[in-house]
Amino acid sequence: MKKGNRFFMSTLYFLSITPMIADLPEKTMLSVDSGIEELVLQYEIAIDGLVAVKNTDNQINDTEMNPRFIRLFGDPVLYESSVSNALKGEATVELYEQNKSEDYLELSSESNLTYLQEIEDAIDKTMLVASVMHPEKFSYTEKNFKENIMTVESVQEQKLVGSIVPQITPQEILQDQAVGVDMKVKKPNFWITTGEASLQFTQNYISGNWSQGGESSNTLLSGFVYSANYNDQNKVQWDNKFEAKLGFTTTPSDEKHNYRISTDLLRVSSKLLLKAIRSWNYSFDVQSKTQTLRAYQNNSTNYTSAFLAPLETSVGIGMDYKKKHNNFDVSINIAPLSYRYVYVREKSLGGRYGIKGDHRSLQEFGSKTTIKHTWKITNNITWKSMLEAFTSYEKMIANWENTFDFAVSKYLSTTLFMHGRFDDGVKRKPGYNYFQFKEYLQFGLKYTW
Repeated sequence: MKKGNRFFMSTLYFLSITPMIADLPEKTMLSVDSGIEELVLQYEIAIDGLVAVKNTDNQINDTEMNPRFIRLFGDPVLYESSVSNALKGEATVELYEQNKSEDYLELSSESNLTYLQEIEDAIDKTMLVASVMHPEKFSYTEKNFKENIMTVESVQEQKLVGSIVPQITPQEILQDQAVGVDMKVKKPNFWITTGEASLQFTQNYISGNWSQGGESSNTLLSGFVYSANYNDQNKVQWDNKFEAKLGFTTTPSDEKHNYRISTDLLRVSSKLLLKAIRSWNYSFDVQSKTQTLRAYQNNSTNYTSAFLAPLETSVGIGMDYKKKHNNFDVSINIAPLSYRYVYVREKSLGGRYGIKGDHRSLQEFGSKTTIKHTWKITNNITWKSMLEAFTSYEKMIANWENTFDFAVSKYLSTTLFMHGRFDDGVKRKPGYNYFQFKEYLQFGLKYTW
């Protein structure tokens, strides 16, 4: 132990026994102005006085063998028992009683406190007071003292690696101490981005003499989805999504084209949410979609859609419900105030999308409901669904998209896509009702991040 610590702990020991020798002659008390020699002399007198007051061999032996004295003469450690004992308060039983035959006080027979316990209590109180008055002397708490128990051989190489002082009183970092310190402050990132890219294909071969007829075909489908969602975990959420799909199918029976467009979609959606109550939010939703290439009819040069023909945009204000439970996520958006705008670049296509006369655009006001959910059925099977319905109270347009993803491995998957559509605002094709349906099953590469 360092010389400074030995002197400090010797002083602690003197403080611990001072209450027990309070009745000694006044000359044995330590003078404030005395020097080191006087302190040592008074220390020896105090020990002699303790022996004289407790003139019992058994008590002296207990004092000498009491292992708790290591708290005074070892490295200063803040023990949990010192704190807990101080918080217990004073004993509720009488410690001393009047002796019947002699005119002096002795320990009460009803008290569980012995002479040994008195010494331990004095040591605990002394250590607690010293830790408060001089925290810089205490290198360990009881917890890290136990974690750093060392053998006799390694004690000589012990180095002070920590201090309790910073845990008690925050220390100011001086300018010269901060030199060379590489401090990085990271701001919270409330953005979460995800992406998905896929390239899938199907192949179908039918010989020319197949009894039931039919034709061979090959289909290639590519897809890309990117999401950027903001959530400050308090009041504001902002969900953004970009989707692109493009698919081609070979058609041997079509003499005008080597292939036809089977799937073509460009869609951008953005939804701003403000916290309302529990899982409900005020919402402002914007969505716009179109396609990129021309889609032709079979054996014809007439096309049914093209870039910006149509361009459909919708805006809605309402409430949004979001809930996540285990492997199931659901979002329900109800917008009683909605606006729908449809534009076609070429007037000849207007009739296919409910635009009357020679106009190029259509505007409608109504209400819109959108229900989305993602259900991870198993580790390899995921079902994503979106039901979107708009009504102007004169007609209704509804789309229900379902995607079942069967993951074979990290990069291979099978996708089943089913798209149902209802639109009673367009002219019905002979032999069909207002319900339309499209489905495909494909296998190929798929990567998510």
